[in-house]
Amino acid sequence: MMTTFLSQFGQTIGALQILILVLTALVHLLIASGIAKDVGQLTKREINPLLLPGYAWVLAGLVGGIITLGLYWVIHYSSLSR
Repeated sequence: MMTTFLSQFGQTIGALQILILVLTALVHLLIASGIAKDVGQLTKREINPLLLPGYAWVLAGLVGGIITLGLYWVIHYSSLSR
């Protein structure tokens, strides 16, 4: 039964995996570009990014995605950072 299922839907499952991979990569790129824009704004106001240099935050956002974005927000903008 499982073999029949995989033979019928194997290509569909593969296409869904590729779609999820592409969407995940797009989200990570958007997060990294958002962090880069914000780091630029911090630099214009002569505020250094905390914990890591700006380029490292962008790279971390590219790799870590939403978790890194949450950490970046907590460190720079939440009431916990004050």
